[in-house]
Amino acid sequence: MVARFSFYYAAIFLAVGIHLPFWPAWLKYRGLDATEISLILSVGVWIRAFANPLVAHFADRSGAHKRIIMISAAGGVVTYALFALANGFWALFAVNILASAMFMALIPLGENMASRASVDHGFDYGRVRLWGSLTFILAAYIGGWVIDKAGDASILWMIVAAMIAALIAGFGLPERPSRDGPVERFPAFALLRQRRFLIFITAVSLLQSSHAVIYVFGTIHWRDAGLPDHIIGALWAEGVIAEIILFAFSGTVVAKFGPIRLMWIAAAAGIVRWGILANSTDMIVLFGTQWLHGLTFGAAHLAAMHYMLRTVPENLSASAQSLYSGFSVGLVMGLMMLLTGWLYETYAGSAFYAMIGLSALGGGAAILLARHKSKED
Repeated sequence: MVARFSFYYAAIFLAVGIHLPFWPAWLKYRGLDATEISLILSVGVWIRAFANPLVAHFADRSGAHKRIIMISAAGGVVTYALFALANGFWALFAVNILASAMFMALIPLGENMASRASVDHGFDYGRVRLWGSLTFILAAYIGGWVIDKAGDASILWMIVAAMIAALIAGFGLPERPSRDGPVERFPAFALLRQRRFLIFITAVSLLQSSHAVIYVFGTIHWRDAGLPDHIIGALWAEGVIAEIILFAFSGTVVAKFGPIRLMWIAAAAGIVRWGILANSTDMIVLFGTQWLHGLTFGAAHLAAMHYMLRTVPENLSASAQSLYSGFSVGLVMGLMMLLTGWLYETYAGSAFYAMIGLSALGGGAAILLARHKSKED
């Protein structure tokens, strides 16, 4: 069970490890400017906000989580291959909608299956999830080396190969056992009617969307500062090493701090991290700062996963996961990615200052969540 989920995480994050740091560079290679890049990336994550709850609705009602994962993975292979045939902004834009709809469902459904299986079978979710982070490191570093040698055209074909690996890994996932109990007609609506869940989604969405500038323009910004691709790949990899360290001790960390305090830690780390990145592209400073990714992303993600495990009924769990994914790295992230095109063109590295505000607002929402919880108690 642990090995099958670990392999799935590894395959998915093989794709993410190429896509996240280098996909903007591929779009630039295909002739897109900063505004067009930010629009394509933002629309891609908006697809997550609308498609994922719909997919999760069918998953929660049918229990066919594995089948939906397999269909999405196969679709991802085909649609990413179509990018090779697309020329010009609007053709790339159209293919991006299809590819995003397929790929975006793979992570939340896999996360939902793994987190629930960790409860049923008694394994540590974080220690399974870290295999995704380990693969991200290898993908980012080796991908940077391959791009140095083969050029930006290789980025697309590395992603296609990774999607094929995800399809293979999907075959090994266990079928989710059927559960007795009430089935909500519209699971997502049941959650969105809960004030506490809405505050939670707001907090984690702000914390995760504070990564918008680095996700869209981190590689381009560091390239413009004269850093080679293998160093940029190492910087991305370093941030994920910090995730791995956190995930390796996730059981102890969550037991000690709890989900809400982890959100506060993520907010404080974001205020520090984005402030430094706004002021420096010095390689030594960057290597010192990238460790904070383990807190800005890793702590916020652990907080979200464990908060949902503790507060969301199992028959609503896939919908909760999809709403977390759809809002935190979908709707809100998409809005911020769209804004980053203007921010980066106008202010360059100073665009990171705007991310400080998002981290602070996310921390404030987490404080409201804690107060709401205490009133219920």
